[in-house]
Amino acid sequence: MCMPCPPRSSLVRFATLAALLSALAGCEVLRGDLPTPSPRADVAPTTSTPVPSTPPGKKHTRGGYYVLYHDFEIDKSDPLFTELDALPDQVFAELKLPPTNGIVQVFLFDTQERYESYMRAKYRNLPPRRAYFIAEPRIGGADDLKIFTWYGEHRVTDLRHELTHALLRSALKEVPLWLDEGLAGYFELPPGQDGVNPQHLDALRRGPFQPDLARLEKLKDVAEMQKPEYREAWAWVHLMLRTGPAAKKVLHDYLQALRTDPNPGPLLPKLREAVPEPEQALADYLATVEMPKPRSRASGPK
Repeated sequence: MCMPCPPRSSLVRFATLAALLSALAGCEVLRGDLPTPSPRADVAPTTSTPVPSTPPGKKHTRGGYYVLYHDFEIDKSDPLFTELDALPDQVFAELKLPPTNGIVQVFLFDTQERYESYMRAKYRNLPPRRAYFIAEPRIGGADDLKIFTWYGEHRVTDLRHELTHALLRSALKEVPLWLDEGLAGYFELPPGQDGVNPQHLDALRRGPFQPDLARLEKLKDVAEMQKPEYREAWAWVHLMLRTGPAAKKVLHDYLQALRTDPNPGPLLPKLREAVPEPEQALADYLATVEMPKPRSRASGPK
């Protein structure tokens, strides 16, 4: 899921949802992988809007790695399209992963109320989140990769976050929970921000913060991750991708292992070989990261 920023977004292990999805495709093809709620902000439930019986689909806009389904007119100059089109190349290039052929279905509701009503009716046991990535298994084929959200002011950030989850899901056998959320938090903001999440960075600097990657790597259920864990996951990813070739190689090699092995073991021992005293290195590094400028607000649907 995705708590403070933003797996399994990244995926959520809800036993009740497992039962729901098993009715659609059979438990044997779930492989323990379930939906990923977006991490950033919970949304208050509403009851006044009629429940949509189907997700958006009257119109569609095709991108390189996604199909965006919507029931309202969208301004084609919306930066949403430019960012979503460029994101896969950014993710695959920076992580040294080969491009995939998977297509992500993005269901974009016109209002928060319609989105919430549909998600409560379709996926009854999920907590309220601004966006969800859900991998629905198909018998004899690849998972259906779906993203649900609405056309709100956070749409670009939320869709970048959830699309990152989907891209990782399409390229790797498995993604450890902390790494899935850390990478989604890193890529949810545009390239010009160098992966810096200002909310995470500010909170970590204010402290108290004691890095503990060994503990983070043991987390298996998204319910175990709260805002501090999402912040720390983002921080470790940023350290490895932005402090030099040795730490970056550790992450790249680990991701390559995940392409064929769903359980390659913990990453921390490998990181210690490249970065002595990584916990102290992370604390020192965060003090040097430059805070990005805030983004401008986006407009709503027409």
